[in-house]
Amino acid sequence: MRRYACLLAIVAVTTARPAMAQSDAEMKACIDRSAGVTSAMLDCGKAEIDKFDARLNAAYDTLIRREHGAERARLQREQRAWLKHHLRETRRLAADPNNGSAAFLDSQGFELEDISARTAELERRVRDNL
Repeated sequence: MRRYACLLAIVAVTTARPAMAQSDAEMKACIDRSAGVTSAMLDCGKAEIDKFDARLNAAYDTLIRREHGAERARLQREQRAWLKHHLRETRRLAADPNNGSAAFLDSQGFELEDISARTAELERRVRDNL
C-alpha cells in the first residue's frame, strides 16, 4: 500500500509544476508501465530528474554569463545554498530507516519537486531579463 501512495505522490508532483508540463505525459506513461515496481518507478523519476537537471544547468549558465560583480557572486551563493539544501534533504529522505524502499521514492519525489521548482525559477529569470 505504501508503494502505491508513493506512486501517487510522484504522479502528483509531475502534474503540480508548470515547468513539468512538457514531459507530464511521458512520466505518467512510464509510471503506468512500471506496474508498481519500485525500481522501475525510480527509473522513471531518474529520467525526469535528468531532464530538469539539463534545463536547470542551461538556465543557470545563461544567468551567470549575464551577471557581473556583486550580482554574479550573489547568484553563485544562492545556487550553492540551494544545491546544499537539495542534496542534504534528498539524502536524508533516502536514508530514513523507518521507510524501507519507499524512502527512495520519497527522496526522489522531493528531488523532482525541488529541481522542477528551481528550474522554473531560473527559467523565469532568464525570460524576465531578456
